[in-house]
Amino acid sequence: MDFIPDQFREVALGTFAQAVCSPAAPSSDWSGVRITAPQRITIAAGERPVVPICGYFLVPVLAAMDGPPLGVQVRHVATKVIVRGTVMEEGGNEPEEPPPPDAPTASRESLAGVSTGGYFNIDAQRYLPKLLAPGVYDVVVTYAGSNSNVLRVEIEGI
Repeated sequence: MDFIPDQFREVALGTFAQAVCSPAAPSSDWSGVRITAPQRITIAAGERPVVPICGYFLVPVLAAMDGPPLGVQVRHVATKVIVRGTVMEEGGNEPEEPPPPDAPTASRESLAGVSTGGYFNIDAQRYLPKLLAPGVYDVVVTYAGSNSNVLRVEIEGI
């Protein structure tokens, strides 16, 4: 499988750290989701496509708590068919160390105006209910009520 640009082959998918293809973190007054993805993915006959998406989010904590989890939406440009999936990484949303039993819990009022942010690197195909065939797709990531920028990705077979 080949990617253009080829730096997407270096990304460790299923991770939540800044990667070589991660978008730059915008200014601290920005809120939302930004993504990068290869412009073209070339697959061999019978090969399952890998659709790497590197992203960054900065959203209100309450929106992250109350809103839907990270999701991916892919629209086939020619047919307009949309497929959606929810990104679930085992343990990805769990703290590395659980808080002590006597740790205070934050109130909703204390979280008003507080944001949370981070990086993610996913294989969009892994979360979609059907295999993406060769074609041109518009890709969007959603999180906490925010939609990312739209990227056009071409999957071509050889």
